[in-house]
Order: sequence, then C-alpha cells, then structure tokens
Amino acid sequence: MSSDPWSELGSVTQRLIGQRVAAEHPLDIYWVKAADGAPGLLFRGVDPARVPYRLPKPRGLSLEVEEGQDGFEARMFLREPDDRDVFLTLCNDVIAWSGNEKSRSTASASVFRRLSHWHSLMTRARTSAMPPHEVRGLIGELYVLERLIARRSFGAALTSWVAPDDHPQDFAFDTRIIEVKTRVAGARQHVQISSLEQLDSAHLPLSLVVIELVLSDAGDAISLNGLCDRLASTAMDCGVAEEDALHAALLRRGYIRQEAYDVDAYNVAGIMAFDVLAGFPRLTRTDVDARIPQVQYVLDATHLGAFGTDIEAVLGGRISKGD
Repeated sequence: MSSDPWSELGSVTQRLIGQRVAAEHPLDIYWVKAADGAPGLLFRGVDPARVPYRLPKPRGLSLEVEEGQDGFEARMFLREPDDRDVFLTLCNDVIAWSGNEKSRSTASASVFRRLSHWHSLMTRARTSAMPPHEVRGLIGELYVLERLIARRSFGAALTSWVAPDDHPQDFAFDTRIIEVKTRVAGARQHVQISSLEQLDSAHLPLSLVVIELVLSDAGDAISLNGLCDRLASTAMDCGVAEEDALHAALLRRGYIRQEAYDVDAYNVAGIMAFDVLAGFPRLTRTDVDARIPQVQYVLDATHLGAFGTDIEAVLGGRISKGD
C-alpha cells in the first residue's frame, strides 16, 4: 500500500472520489476523499445484521453506515488533520485484522469490533515499529501473562495485566505487584528502571521479575507477532469477549501487527525473581528531592541475590475476589 494512499486521489471535484484497496478482503474497500478533502475509508458489501446498534466512535473520526447502490456500506473520515498518520495506521490495521475472515458477514463484524478497540486511542497510537528493546519488553510481559493464564482463568490473568493502562508496574493482584524487566542473555546483568514509581508500592508486596531472552532461529523460538498470535488463539478458545479484551489490551499497550515484529525470534534463557523488600536498592519518590521530577537508573542483578525468591511463588499470587 502507498505510504499516503489519499495523495494519489488528486483534487476532489465531486462528493466522493476513491480508489480500490489492493488487498484481498471479503469486503470491497476503497481509499476515499470527501468533498472537503478529508481522507477516508469506504467498506462496501457490509452485512447490515452485523452493524452494531451504537457505532464505535474513535476520537477524531466520523463513521456512518447507510444503504448504497450495491448494498450497505460503511464510511469513515478523519476530522483531525494532524492525526493523518495515525488514521492511516488505523485503516491498515482494520483492513488487515478483518481480512482474515471468510465471509462478508464475519468481516463486517470484525471491522466494527476493531474500530471499537480504537475508541479514544487515535492520539496515542504508534505509527512506527517499536525499537528492539521495547519489543523485548513486551515479549517479557506477554511471557508472564501466558504463565498466569495457565494458573487461572484467561479473564482473571488478563485483568491483572495493568501495563496497558499506564500503571507504574506491569501486573497487579490483590496480594502482590509485579514489575517485569527483560534483558538479553549474555550481556551485563543490568536492569533498567525507568521511573521513581516503578519499584515503589506503598500498600502491597512488590516483586521484580527479570526475564533473559536470547535471539534464536530454533523451531521453538517465537517473535512478538508469533506470541501475540498464540495468545489470540488461546483467547479465541475462551470466547469472543476474551478475544476482544486481549486485542484491546494489546492495542492500548502499543502493539499493532507489523512485519518488523516477525524479524527477530527469541527463546527464554532464564528467569529470576526478587522481592523488593527493605534494603532493596532502589530510588522512590519519597527518597528523591521533589525538584527532580524524573529519574532513570540501572540495577546490577549480580548483587541482588539476597532478595531472590521463587518465581512460582511470585506468579502464584491470588487474584482478588472481584476478578
């Protein structure tokens, strides 16, 4: 696809001008421009039975569904010109996500479900691939999520993953907080702490889990896309609600499927867990002068042995009664 498909449409001389999207899809899809020049996307062949009673309302977009000459069609247009790159990311994501369906009916449902995941995320969405260290960080979180799913229900495990909601740490239970860090095996055993809040939990025990990854081309190595696909398959077996919740959480966490995330595959070479107790080396908000708003620092894991704990005990923390 073009980096900006709307630039190829030329000037608008009528109510709508468009060009068909060059991708296989159960629906007929067109890049379009409105009479006022707003970029948009048109889906034709929409199953009216799959149109939700209340249409999704992603921030900065207009979305409408009506009957056209060739059946029902859905049109969405960007109303915030500064979000053009994010809108293109959204369009490509919705096309790809719904394109795996086998029929117009299921593809129609997927379009609206995916748009609902994008609700209010227009200004937060990532338009470029994560750098390698962020990819490894997300792989570490999802590795822990998989292990939690194996111990409890899918929904309860996913609820405990609070990183997508900008929580200072990655997982939260009623009895424990977990912060996950990922490092490359073989490198210096340094662990990057990115804020004063990350190792600070005033009310609950806090554990630091360090996962070592190694690049590998072995058959059991997995990429970020592969790990997300595996989780999606597990969610699908649980039900539509769980599948939607997972994809919404991944989107909030900044993951949108990209080919770049297939390039590197990893194996977990090791995993360590530490209890952040009194005497644990850390910087917290109460320890640092209020005139210093932000701090990043590095821990040397080779000197944390006194705080080591069993990873199974950490992951076995009880989910709160409401989950």
